[in-house]
Amino acid sequence: MTAAWWRSLRGWLARSTGAAPSRLVAASRQAVAAAAASLQGEALPPAEIAAHLQRGLHALALYPRLAGESTPVQAAGLGEAVARALQDRNWAARQLPRRPQLLPQLIQTVNDDAASARVMAAIIGQDPVLTSNLLRIANSPAYKVHERPVESLQRAVTLVGTEGVRQIISAVLVQPVMQVQCEVFPQFSAIIWEHALLASRVAADHARTVTFGDAFAAQWLGLVQGLGASLVMRQLLQEAQARGEAVEPALALQLLQQWSLPLAQRVAAAWELPEPVHQALAVDAEGALADSLRLASAAAAASLLCRHGHASQSRMLALLEQLPSAPPHALRWIWRRLHGRSVETLDEAGQDQAGPAA
Repeated sequence: MTAAWWRSLRGWLARSTGAAPSRLVAASRQAVAAAAASLQGEALPPAEIAAHLQRGLHALALYPRLAGESTPVQAAGLGEAVARALQDRNWAARQLPRRPQLLPQLIQTVNDDAASARVMAAIIGQDPVLTSNLLRIANSPAYKVHERPVESLQRAVTLVGTEGVRQIISAVLVQPVMQVQCEVFPQFSAIIWEHALLASRVAADHARTVTFGDAFAAQWLGLVQGLGASLVMRQLLQEAQARGEAVEPALALQLLQQWSLPLAQRVAAAWELPEPVHQALAVDAEGALADSLRLASAAAAASLLCRHGHASQSRMLALLEQLPSAPPHALRWIWRRLHGRSVETLDEAGQDQAGPAA
């Protein structure tokens, strides 16, 4: 996040709480520190690592309302109302976001091995928003190779590369439907979006270099699981407003953990994403794509904790190396690609495509 973003957030919190910005900065670190503390020091059982990383991610997303230690949920009625709404057979028709208009063309093109970046550029050109976002990313520090700005769509596609175009289009299609207006948790949308971007990058890299699976499907797993979390929060806020109740952080945490993947699975079905994507989003899923998603979600959470100053890279990498989804040499290569650039764009898709050295 930019310095300006943080300044605006601290200003908003200061106006809302009356606290000085310097004290809010300290509170920010303390709010997440307790959730991240379990990741430091002594070794954790491998089976618990992913859960602890998810806890740290949600502490970031729910700040400033989430205290360090979880507390019992008090608003049982609100939680039950949210669960009933999500279980209603008509919920999907009312609440699921529409499938992006260009998604079927994108999937068809990506599944065509003969499709070139030029063909995908033609798809992008149908949507002015996609076009402007691709040009913005092509002019970002990750890709910019000349002082003169890139103004041509064809030139942008050349710089980003075919794989980069695939990832950028997917991310830009999903981003608009992930926005949640959430004053009570002002960081939520930004953190969940950043996590989705990072997870999509890791999942694609893992599929490409470790399991030799479908990198495009793996990338969508990372994006859609973030969309599932956004839909959970949206429903919680709607129910709370209708009932005139405040949203407890502990309840938000519980619902995010319980419902994010099931809602992501509904999105995958409604948008007619490839069947392996539906299957890999099941809570107890097994197989190569499910492994890619689990590692991606954990690694993205670890990276965000590092980026926000709550953990060291060496400690996070040591924890990730205990997970069974990737050999250490491949994981270190994935981590370098994940953590070496800006979180705001899928900026490394067109680079370093050879993969890790054995």
